[in-house]
Amino acid sequence: MERKFAFVSGNAKGIGKAITIRLIEKGYFVPIHYRKSEEQALVFKREIKEKYSIDVPLYKADLLDYNQVIDLIREVTNRNKVIDVIVNNVGDYLYKSILETSFDEWKYIIDSNLNTSFLLTSAFLPYIKRRIVFLGFAGTNMIKASPYTTAYDISKVGVLIYAKSLAKLLAKKGITVNVIGVGVAENSVTKPLKEIPMGRTALLTEICDAFEFLISDKSDYITGQLIEVAGGWKL
Repeated sequence: MERKFAFVSGNAKGIGKAITIRLIEKGYFVPIHYRKSEEQALVFKREIKEKYSIDVPLYKADLLDYNQVIDLIREVTNRNKVIDVIVNNVGDYLYKSILETSFDEWKYIIDSNLNTSFLLTSAFLPYIKRRIVFLGFAGTNMIKASPYTTAYDISKVGVLIYAKSLAKLLAKKGITVNVIGVGVAENSVTKPLKEIPMGRTALLTEICDAFEFLISDKSDYITGQLIEVAGGWKL
């Protein structure tokens, strides 16, 4: 049976890698995309070949660069004309007082989270048939102060509004668009456990479980939603 095709941005490591493994185990063909993590990408490629007997291609592209994104889209779609699932996973994090954040830091965080999501998704849109999933952040459905993650929160709020807007426009085509609001994951940069009602980080497998539901046939009527995997954090 021919495998369905999924594209996960920045999937050489972390949450993107975990989601890629889950997709492969569910019968998808998933290439590896990276910007700087070439060594991790090569290692992951070998792992996939050894464990699943699948030889996946590697794509290097900086999603902040319009021309590189267009080249990436061309390479991917020359190989696969139909994209069943696209996952926007790229986005850097900044924990720093807004009083000390430089304009360059501010711009980079907005660009790496929000603008990469827009550019990649809009470029792939003619080829997407079923699901669009964004990796967001817990609590972005509420407007409140975030003095140390201001730029990051604003970028993820933007992603949520973009996702909801896409969901409304694409519903008639049967394409669902949702956001997974990740809280403090086991691989997070900061781990404020005392702020989390459940007292622990989210396992990557738990994030993948939510993701698997959102791409399954069981979620056909769910779109434009933020599904939080956060253990009660930021309620």
